[in-house]
Amino acid sequence: MNPSISAERATLADPTRRLMAAAHEIAPVLCRTAEAAERDSRLTPEAERSLREAGLFGLGVPKRFGGHELLPADSLEVFAELALACPSSAWVVMVSYVAQQIAASFGEKACHELWGDGPDVAMCGVFGSVGVNSKPVEGGVVVSGAWAWASGSHQADWALLGVPLPGEPGSAPERGLALVPTSVLTVDRTWDMAGMRGTGSDTLVADEVLVPGHRLRRFADVVQGNGLPEEPLYRIPPGSMTLVSMGPLLGTARAVLRLTLEAVEDGKPMAMSLHARLADSPSVQAALAEAATLVDSAQLHLMRSAESIGAAALSGTTPSLVERARVRMDAGHASVCLRQAVQALLTASGAGSFSVAKTIQRHWRDLETASRHPTLNPGLAKEMYGRALVGDERPVSPMV
Repeated sequence: MNPSISAERATLADPTRRLMAAAHEIAPVLCRTAEAAERDSRLTPEAERSLREAGLFGLGVPKRFGGHELLPADSLEVFAELALACPSSAWVVMVSYVAQQIAASFGEKACHELWGDGPDVAMCGVFGSVGVNSKPVEGGVVVSGAWAWASGSHQADWALLGVPLPGEPGSAPERGLALVPTSVLTVDRTWDMAGMRGTGSDTLVADEVLVPGHRLRRFADVVQGNGLPEEPLYRIPPGSMTLVSMGPLLGTARAVLRLTLEAVEDGKPMAMSLHARLADSPSVQAALAEAATLVDSAQLHLMRSAESIGAAALSGTTPSLVERARVRMDAGHASVCLRQAVQALLTASGAGSFSVAKTIQRHWRDLETASRHPTLNPGLAKEMYGRALVGDERPVSPMV
């Protein structure tokens, strides 16, 4: 049985409908290879090939380069569909989409280097630059350093990396972003986590890598939207784009709900009780109702914000601080809803769900790990939204 999620959009337009169908079609491959991805801490070559052939590494690429240029509401749908089969695959595709959305603002020369030969170019990105050094040279900078937690680093053709940009003599370096082909980087295998193991979020390393000026941008310009292209997708600020990180989590929670309902419908008995089936227990019925409603609530909050930032981008308006902070709040609240939903479902289905042979416990670990991503921190989101609501414009984070 596939649970009906009341908040799902009734109709989807092309290309979203076709991409959802493509994600559904490759689901058997992603399911079959998920255990190997878990073991090896990276997606398998078969899974990567399926994602590429389905066009899922072109979601954030401009249409003028053959990409899909999906707005956030549509991308959330695709990521959630992928996560039903493999949360790690969904996360890798999501990270590529976010990196592409920023990369499109680097100018035509950089865009042609990325997508001149086709849109199916996977990307990864790490905005931080702790311990990274850059020195000015004619025409650009030479960069050395390491960037940890680069999700999708093994699939990526290009990386969007945080770098210090040298300023005037005597002034402190400025925070910047650089587009770097992964062919000039190496990968250190450092990703060994309890969840989202298949994302291959290892460490990228650069040793005296030249980055030309057209592949550099000030981080402040990116955040403020300076010099963005005309297409609506690329007018959305990075702080609001963090919302799409919730797509893989939404799909993961839906998968746990589906697996739990299947176990209930199969007639699983309730241990240490007189209930012959879990389905006969009022406490299990209540837990299922609570979990399904929490998943619905997360969906409703996410789509509310996704559609609002998409509408603002289409109209060319700039959302207010309160509106932008509410986007972060919606994402943080949705992450809490989904964790609570999955906790209720695992309690209802019992300790057997935690067998290492069960898919459901892997989904649980994936959700618990991914929901702790700093952009989804519910406490920080409350700080942002609360300050904005009382007119306090002191910054809590640059990503708002």
